[in-house]
Amino acid sequence: MKCYVLEGEWSPKEGYCLNEREKRDHRAARGNLVWKNLRAGIVTREDPQIRDDEVLIRVGACGVCGSDMHAAEMDDEGYTKFSGHLRLPVIMGHEFAGEVVEVGKDVKDYRVGDLIAAEQIRWCGKCPSCRIGKFNNCYELEEIGLSADGAFSEYAVVPEKYCCNINGIAELLGNKQAAMEAGALSEPTGVAYNGMMINGKGVTPGSHVAVFGSGPIGLAAIALARAAGAAKVFAFDTVNEKLELAKKVGADFTYNPVELAKQGSSAADAVMEDTAGIGCKMIVEAAGNPDRTYPDIVQLMSIGANVVQLGMRGGLSQIDLTPFLIKGCAFTGSLGTAGNAIIPSVLRMMEQGNIDMRKIITGRYHLDLTAEAIEDAKSGVHGKILVSQNY
Repeated sequence: MKCYVLEGEWSPKEGYCLNEREKRDHRAARGNLVWKNLRAGIVTREDPQIRDDEVLIRVGACGVCGSDMHAAEMDDEGYTKFSGHLRLPVIMGHEFAGEVVEVGKDVKDYRVGDLIAAEQIRWCGKCPSCRIGKFNNCYELEEIGLSADGAFSEYAVVPEKYCCNINGIAELLGNKQAAMEAGALSEPTGVAYNGMMINGKGVTPGSHVAVFGSGPIGLAAIALARAAGAAKVFAFDTVNEKLELAKKVGADFTYNPVELAKQGSSAADAVMEDTAGIGCKMIVEAAGNPDRTYPDIVQLMSIGANVVQLGMRGGLSQIDLTPFLIKGCAFTGSLGTAGNAIIPSVLRMMEQGNIDMRKIITGRYHLDLTAEAIEDAKSGVHGKILVSQNY
């Protein structure tokens, strides 16, 4: 089969202390401190073989994520720019859906011909973190497309426990390919769902919500806030093309902070004026730029607000916590999506037509052009770019 593989050299930086799992499995918890001299491209491998509890899918759509862009980029020393979990070589791509073409003998809930979306984080279900429902913090966590083979490929193997049926979405849309595109978008949508609905305790119907950053996860947060009954949904981004996408998925007000500053205004000023001084009960930071966003966030928080941090930045940040104390606000960090019926819940919302994340698709590339798809995504103007052998 054809697949897009990232390779590199194992070269831990001086002073970086490998933990026992890193040593045992030749993996890096912090990829940018271990892997260097990267190379990536389309290669041909043998078709994968499944185990008794696994299904083989023909990949129908796989999204390009920020981690895909950073993992294959190198800094001045030749190390990957991706600071997360990485084990090489690996087939990249983790936001995917496809059609089942083979099932293991112990698989009970899926048959050949079913359409499925897959969870990206593989959790063990046995460690202390999993046993208290913190699946994202699993001690034995694997991440498809980063530490385990992913889906920029013709075929992918998925254990049954991480499969989610999307036949109902195909029935709603009347099109298999459209359903697989929707299924591929369940992963970034699930990241927003996990932060807002699980860790963040949900959107209060009738309250106002602000989302900073209108990339795929920010756009998903906007769609979820609208579906959850938010009164007014605000979107902020410095790229006007992304603000147009924000309108498509449910934002009532869209603002470019750079343009506001030129007018002598700010994001906080706009929100407080549009909400008659109430502010927002939930604020989602999906920009990964807290030094720029938090001066506004702490001003537009309502009493008892919850700030959900989804964006990741590489360095340290300074945040003034005093407004959180004065207003009785909470800060919630959230990373990734696993367990807790997150992906099935997102897919049920799609199946019922509550959200349609296909509206954020701005590019489609054939599998052979995966490198070009990743490069195009770096332009910063896209919503979501998909890769498929079907294009």
